[in-house]
Amino acid sequence: MKQWNRWDSSSYGWADAADEYEQLLYESQPLPASDWTHERKVRMLSQMVDYYATHQQADGAIVDPYSEAERYYSTPSYALAAAVLVSTGREELIDSAASALTHSIELLVSGRTPDQHPDFFIVMIMGAYRILKGRMPEQAERWRQALATIEPEETYLFTMSKMKNPNRMINWNAIMLSGEVIRQAEGIASHDTTWIDDYLQKYHLPRFTSLGWYEDGPLDRPNSPFAYDIATRYHLGVMMLSGYAGTTAHALQTRLQHGAMSSLLTLSPLGELPPRGRSAQHQWNEAAAAFVFTIQAQQAYADGALQWAGAFRRAADKTWAAIEKWQSSEGYVQIVRNHFSAEQRHGYEVYSNHTTYNLWTAAALAYTLWYEQPEEITPYPIPAELGSRTLQADGWFETVFSSVPDQQIVIHTALNDPYMIPGIARIQRTGLHANLATSSSGHRDQGFTEFSAGDIVPLSYIPAWQTADNIWHHLAEGIPTAVPFDRDAGVDPSDGGGSYRIEQSSTTTAHNQFAIRWQGPLQGVNQVVATYEQSPGHIVVTYEVSTNPEAKSNTSTEQLKQIGAWIPLFLSDGQEYSTIKTERIDRSLVATQTEQSIPALDRADKTPLSSATMIEQEQVEVITVTYRDQSIRIIPITPEATITFPDEANQVASRNGLLRGARIEAKGSRISFEIFL
Repeated sequence: MKQWNRWDSSSYGWADAADEYEQLLYESQPLPASDWTHERKVRMLSQMVDYYATHQQADGAIVDPYSEAERYYSTPSYALAAAVLVSTGREELIDSAASALTHSIELLVSGRTPDQHPDFFIVMIMGAYRILKGRMPEQAERWRQALATIEPEETYLFTMSKMKNPNRMINWNAIMLSGEVIRQAEGIASHDTTWIDDYLQKYHLPRFTSLGWYEDGPLDRPNSPFAYDIATRYHLGVMMLSGYAGTTAHALQTRLQHGAMSSLLTLSPLGELPPRGRSAQHQWNEAAAAFVFTIQAQQAYADGALQWAGAFRRAADKTWAAIEKWQSSEGYVQIVRNHFSAEQRHGYEVYSNHTTYNLWTAAALAYTLWYEQPEEITPYPIPAELGSRTLQADGWFETVFSSVPDQQIVIHTALNDPYMIPGIARIQRTGLHANLATSSSGHRDQGFTEFSAGDIVPLSYIPAWQTADNIWHHLAEGIPTAVPFDRDAGVDPSDGGGSYRIEQSSTTTAHNQFAIRWQGPLQGVNQVVATYEQSPGHIVVTYEVSTNPEAKSNTSTEQLKQIGAWIPLFLSDGQEYSTIKTERIDRSLVATQTEQSIPALDRADKTPLSSATMIEQEQVEVITVTYRDQSIRIIPITPEATITFPDEANQVASRNGLLRGARIEAKGSRISFEIFL
């Protein structure tokens, strides 16, 4: 890798993938100038802040219009976002921002933070303080005096003094440390970083994987949500920019760079982060990523790595755009990517609140704007737009990513996690609505997540099989574990004897193929092999189940009655329903229509279909899903396969709304189908 200053790839887990992308990047052409200008971003943030200004009380507090109370860290988030807007020229917001800041400081130093979340306050308070102090010197002195009374081990909740448990030094503690570094930089606290170094060295650096991802949760059993990876890296990035230079600074900076690269390599073509674990599909995921990508773009630009800078710049723009799609005319955003009303809390976590997560999103975007430099960085294609690759997550993240130009699939692999079931959880393609081919799956256990409609059913693109007793089983049914599922702690992926590995992986410029072999004490079988082949606009999936001769099983494949494939069909976003229909049509017509719908550039390095499609069938049964004037088709390849719609999956809850489950069924132990996007 042609390294720019401050980038160290020597210990990076995906160095080869980064090198391959870099070669494509240097051969690519720059893209047109971005329409995501600084002014456009300020307007978007202004709309969010202006909406919540109408919910500010006389004492400065921001009250949630649905729970009718001040929730979590809404008020300091508002203070920061409003203060950043003041710095852009919105001087009329200064009194509102100052009032929110005063109230937030009073809550923090008096131990009265709403919902007991003091650890989140300080990084937002200090951001607002830095901006407003020069404009309001008399008030700033009172703020300063109050902030000087903070004793970290007593003021905050997630400290060793309070928790006395290393496993509890999670993202909360890192967020608090980020704010404390700013307090030191402002001369309000001692400049001694020894205690901060100690926390970082003992409890946070060990959580980073070789890919720079932060594993949140207990140290011995992290649950590793992607949301809390990006949120922690965002805060630690603020800490680094605020002047942290302690003993862990170099190691931490390297890990943050690696994490930024991994987020770039796995960002969807629509600008969304991967869905895994709690708080997935919440808008603040992409707001934190916007900060991470923006800072990395500026570092690369300063070092003369213009193509890398352009790729990170485009990634940042895509995350802004992903959020804007869900911004209402009133200014707030749908905090989870569906159109159910905020009162219904569909897809919310138990701790999600409309005001909290709108304003957390606003605060992260505000910090991004605050640190954004004026240089005009020319955009370049991100990895999801350039080349093909299959990547396996490390640590406890249990996810596989596969992309071809402008298209990505995300597969979860753990066999024993009822909150994140195995199978394809997401398919996204440029130009198609993110929900059309599904962006999140169902659940076996809803964990933290609340739904206002639909049933809790473990539905994703997964293999199924019917045993001799006429019972249908599937991969997401799970395997028994020694330790019961705990939504806070997560599960050890190996608990219960399940495992997986990637096989037969091959890629070309615009095509890839790979197989995942799952093994474990499944119902009736010991092995499931899923083969995935994709090119732009087209995905072929094949499932095969068998009994491993070396493993004990109560059922042989000869006793299997049928093989099946569950298909999650997007049903409703809470505002609009899709149209789902099946019909029998001529196969040659399918191929012709598909070729016509895929641009010539996409077809250049694309096999005609898959070898699996070359079967002697004049007509095939087709599922067509049409949503917001866009369609996808799912077509069985296996001869004489049938399509059913089992009652138990008529309406399945997902974060994006409702899914409907279809099952393709056939005789034997092997089944194939294809998806036309």
